[in-house]
Amino acid sequence: MKKDPAMIRLLFASFALAVAMPAAADSLSPKQMERCKAMQVTLAPKKAELEEATAKRDALAAKAEALGEGYEDAQVMRLASASNAKAADSAKAEFDAAKRAFAQAEFALQANARQFNQDVADYNRSCTPKK
Repeated sequence: MKKDPAMIRLLFASFALAVAMPAAADSLSPKQMERCKAMQVTLAPKKAELEEATAKRDALAAKAEALGEGYEDAQVMRLASASNAKAADSAKAEFDAAKRAFAQAEFALQANARQFNQDVADYNRSCTPKK
């Protein structure tokens, strides 16, 4: 299994949050602490959503890969008969649909990961003590 850079960033961000919150308690006002706690609460569901989206994207990638191999196999037999040509056309349509679904999932995952990283950066900027 290849390592996903977005997942690695998520792990580092989670670690940073776990370390930063106790240290931030020393230098923040009670009002700031409440705001930081509220921000922290929203990050966990976003992280879970990203993990779910990553799993969905990975499943779509595997499906597209399998359909692509099926299409290549059907393409080899295209000239053997009209039914083989229809089967190749059908396999191509399925493969193209799977590629589009994968591309949409990948685009959504990247957008959500960018937003999550921005949220973590905002949290770190306003909720960690200045050195």
